[in-house]
Amino acid sequence: MTQTASFGEEYSVEFIVNTYGNMLYKLAAAQINNKTDAYDALQDVLLKIHAIKPNWNDEEHLKAWLIRAVINKCRDYNKSVWNRRTSALDEAFHISKSDPDFELQNAVSLLPHKYRITLYLYYYEGYKIHEISKILNVGESGIKKRLVKGREMLKAYL
Repeated sequence: MTQTASFGEEYSVEFIVNTYGNMLYKLAAAQINNKTDAYDALQDVLLKIHAIKPNWNDEEHLKAWLIRAVINKCRDYNKSVWNRRTSALDEAFHISKSDPDFELQNAVSLLPHKYRITLYLYYYEGYKIHEISKILNVGESGIKKRLVKGREMLKAYL
């Protein structure tokens, strides 16, 4: 059963999880590089939605808000004292070495955060440069530079 909401109407957490959960988890895992912490970050965002019950103009606004909220939560996690004093026990993505994308995803996970998130939004989620610019609060020229630099870094890794 698909839920839709009219202008200004609330979207349920269940709808958000069913529609965007996988994408948001991958986004969090790409930033945190730890499965459990990625789930925790996503859960914190969902709890925030449940607590404040915000209204969105449309689904694009909802999706952009969710992406921004997950990015911010992961940034907070990465800055935390706890995270800086511990080391991860597992990888964010368990990819078989026989997987044709193993080398590429491994190289992407080695990139600095600002390049990794920009490349993720552009290639994996299909956002346009101007949309990424709004989501990350960075100018379009900055996004273009990050894409170029990220591609160069990937070439060096591969």
